[in-house]
Amino acid sequence: MENEEMKPSYWPSVIQAAIIVAVVTSVVGLGLVYYVAGSEPSMGVMMISGLSIPITCLIGLIGGILATRSYAKAFDITFPIGTGALIGLFTGIIAAVVGGIIGQIWGLVDPSLMERFADTMIGAFEMNDQIPDAQKDEIITSMEEGFEDQSSMGGILKGIAINAGVLGFVNLLSGMVGAKIFASEEE
Repeated sequence: MENEEMKPSYWPSVIQAAIIVAVVTSVVGLGLVYYVAGSEPSMGVMMISGLSIPITCLIGLIGGILATRSYAKAFDITFPIGTGALIGLFTGIIAAVVGGIIGQIWGLVDPSLMERFADTMIGAFEMNDQIPDAQKDEIITSMEEGFEDQSSMGGILKGIAINAGVLGFVNLLSGMVGAKIFASEEE
């Protein structure tokens, strides 16, 4: 236990990996949002929009691996999988907060982006002839309310919290993998 107390801080590795993940996922996410916002409404655009979350999540899960690798290599140390999980968890949570801040700053740079995105998504959904009109109207109303909620402070904080939970969890797992690969105590 004394050896654990002597280990250097993993926070520089966590913060560095979190910033990398936040910037990369923000750029990819914004690229997809701009693509959808600049497109004509269609079902293809809705499918591309639906892929944005899984794509950014897949990119986001590298944070735990990056942080554990950085920590293990910077100090040439080994540590248990539990420490890797903790490093990954913190990386994911910080990446979500930094990503949320980037999103809010970008909202000041291009304040109409999300409105254009919402208009394209709603227009694409209105074109769907396979859903009865009454049900379609309910869904569109729900979408409009959802887009409005996302721009409120509560909606923004809720989005960051959800993202922190998701990125925290996937990076907890990838931090465990990173610890096993880069910092395994087995020689």
